[in-house]
Amino acid sequence: MLKKLFFKTKKAVTLVEILLAVVLMAGAFLPIMGLMSSSIKVTEQDENTQRAVMLCQEKLNAVLQMPFDKFAVSTTPIVSGTYNNNEIVASFGAQIIDGVTYTSSLLVEQYNVSFNVPTCDFTRKGDSRYKNDPSQWGFNVIQCDASDKVKRYTVTVNWQDKGRGNQKFYTLSSLKADIREK
Repeated sequence: MLKKLFFKTKKAVTLVEILLAVVLMAGAFLPIMGLMSSSIKVTEQDENTQRAVMLCQEKLNAVLQMPFDKFAVSTTPIVSGTYNNNEIVASFGAQIIDGVTYTSSLLVEQYNVSFNVPTCDFTRKGDSRYKNDPSQWGFNVIQCDASDKVKRYTVTVNWQDKGRGNQKFYTLSSLKADIREK
């Protein structure tokens, strides 16, 4: 009798219960696995964008270190070529990094700049009586045009993520002035 009672209280897990538990676990893990794969794709896209930003900054910094007259003003971007100034190298065109092709270009434009410089005649036509009386000073404005001394450098990097059809780009722009005495 004791033996019968012992076997009646003993419980076991059936194969159906195990299969049901496995199906429920698989149903819970499938969305998690899908989320992980989409997050890997987003991370890869972010890495590609960061590479493009760094390439763009690197090329713009190299161009800005070169002499003012190294690049002629143009309406079409420079899409290929290597420019060297001692140790500074700026190259444009295609670059393949981790299976992604990055294409960089440079556009150099004339940038129109004009500004006003206020001037003051403290002595009012040489009369020293007005030197200490600000209400009698004569103010003039001189308009200056420096359009031939300023260029805008625009570097653009284009790329396409792996498995995606969308073309992406990143652009940086900076002004540079030629302030040398001529």
